[in-house]
Amino acid sequence: MFNQAYEQKDVAALTVGQLFHNDHYTIPIYQRNYAWGQEQIEQLILDIWDVARNNRGDNHYFIGSLVVAQRGHNHFETIDGQQRHTTLSILLSVMKNAFSLPLPGIKGINLHFDCRVKSDATLSSLFETGRAPDDEDAVESSVLRAWKIMVSFIQKMDIDRSAFLRYLLENVVLLRVVVPADTDLNHYFEIMNNRGEQLEKHEILKARLMDKLGNGTGDSERAAFSIIWDACANMHRYVQLSVHHSLRNIWFGNDWNEIPQHFEKLLHPDLNKDQRETSRTLHDIIFHPKGDGAETAHSHHPDEEQTGTFGSVITFPNFLLQVLRLADRDTPLDDKRLLETFTANDPDPRQFIMQLLKCRMLFDRYIIKRENDDEWSLKALTRYEKSFSYTSSFPQSEKPSIRERNIPHNVNAVMLLSMFHVSFQAQIYKYWLNGALYWLNKYTQADRLNVNAREYLNYLENMANHFLLDRLSDHASEQNYDFEVLENTPTAFPSELDESPLHQGTGVQNYIFNRLDYLLWVNLKNKNHFDGVNMQYILKRAEKFTFTFRTSVEHYWPQNPLGNASRLEASQDLEKGADNFGNLCLISHSNNSKLSNHSPLAKKDHYEKSSYAESLKQVFMMSYDQWGPAAKDNIVHHKKMMVNVLLYRR
Repeated sequence: MFNQAYEQKDVAALTVGQLFHNDHYTIPIYQRNYAWGQEQIEQLILDIWDVARNNRGDNHYFIGSLVVAQRGHNHFETIDGQQRHTTLSILLSVMKNAFSLPLPGIKGINLHFDCRVKSDATLSSLFETGRAPDDEDAVESSVLRAWKIMVSFIQKMDIDRSAFLRYLLENVVLLRVVVPADTDLNHYFEIMNNRGEQLEKHEILKARLMDKLGNGTGDSERAAFSIIWDACANMHRYVQLSVHHSLRNIWFGNDWNEIPQHFEKLLHPDLNKDQRETSRTLHDIIFHPKGDGAETAHSHHPDEEQTGTFGSVITFPNFLLQVLRLADRDTPLDDKRLLETFTANDPDPRQFIMQLLKCRMLFDRYIIKRENDDEWSLKALTRYEKSFSYTSSFPQSEKPSIRERNIPHNVNAVMLLSMFHVSFQAQIYKYWLNGALYWLNKYTQADRLNVNAREYLNYLENMANHFLLDRLSDHASEQNYDFEVLENTPTAFPSELDESPLHQGTGVQNYIFNRLDYLLWVNLKNKNHFDGVNMQYILKRAEKFTFTFRTSVEHYWPQNPLGNASRLEASQDLEKGADNFGNLCLISHSNNSKLSNHSPLAKKDHYEKSSYAESLKQVFMMSYDQWGPAAKDNIVHHKKMMVNVLLYRR
């Protein structure tokens, strides 16, 4: 063991290297299938690399526990922790085969699945060969999808892979706990999966900040602070609706669009209504029950109905860091460090809670969300005399310019913001959101929710172009952006572009594809014509395009085509062959897994049956009659057209 002081009879702290060096583990049939998705996988890799690169020496990084039962000598049955163990198994396979790094002392995967032949076969094949089983019926799609997510993500990271692997093997630690031999494992598993949750970090932070509020008016201050904090913490509901109706008009005005300016304004007698309600007498409860028409602080009120269901693009802990970062742009957007970040920054609780409330009101109105798990939404909470509804944040009242004549501001903003969101799925990388909040916080008009749509869109477009230029220059540095400098620095695209960052196959940054699809969408909405392609086909397929979470770079002409089809080799006009940008697009992992080695004709036939387009760039590629080694001119033509769109040359 890495440190004998940590080892007891039934508890052992194991490094990843030790975990895979000895022993064997079986996942029993009662456990669910492997289910980690992209966000969890990328977050684990980010967490490990973040600790490894931040000069923490030989410090060990604990990533959780592995609860097991002894099956025999050096053989354990996993009760809790299989998702993490499986992810580490796939990660080691990726480092060994996709990046050709040695795994000292590790001869194979020590994980076996009871009655899951496909999981065993896929994991074993990926570790031994770096490929899925040849028999498609033997492939466990969730395991293969995780492999592809890791390969793509690590390729795009600015990372010392050898240092990452060394830290992973020697310093990343799991705590293995062996349960007593007479334990009812099924019952124990049920308990483990229904155990209560610990107090979350943002709840601890709330208590710490409230503790700083003074005496005298401290009770009222704490009550106001708590109400605002809890209202802001519900990211699936507009913040005004999470405040009791007796306070809404007082705090937000009759139309609920006023942004409170001073903490003292929040200290209102109605803050004590909750206390009066909870201390009702028995006589009062019997003769005036709720619902009999008696007015109490929590009586039914018409404006409480139909609050809507919205999915947030960010969690509350990360939103707290976004707000804190407006005052200090060195603030990391890593909610694992929430408490230590706030401790180091030490904000005044009154000032912070007011800034939090303002940003949350701006966020609700001017940042996209998912409505009813369906489409992207950008809506304002609109108050009427006895009710409310949700209306467009930017109603089309002003006359658009010639360039944007066919795109209403609200539709444009939804596409632009969703482009940012799907490009940066990990919350730690949502610097675009910090840039948007910076501008909204600075330019909202006085104490009202009222910003200029065109100016907001211009700012977002400029930020989008800066992000693009960084990636075309093969370096991404938005973490260090000073948004005040950025908003006053127009982007200048080069007259001659070094295209090497574009011809990297699966290593091309996702943002480049998403930015290109957005610009294609703008061109099509504005009825701009493209030469050399089938515009009728494109317009029909692109009609319902919307941004989705696509993370897999597809080679339209496959790298390893089925049958006797030829490979797309590199040539003078087609740099990197199949890895040329003209042959690439961004689609979902599921579709790429199903279609990766099929011909363009088969792929086109598959998408013809679909009611929507996953990628506008792909739609343009599918509009050509021929594609591949016999039609290299079409690939070159497409590549040049796409570069011109990216650089605003049309």
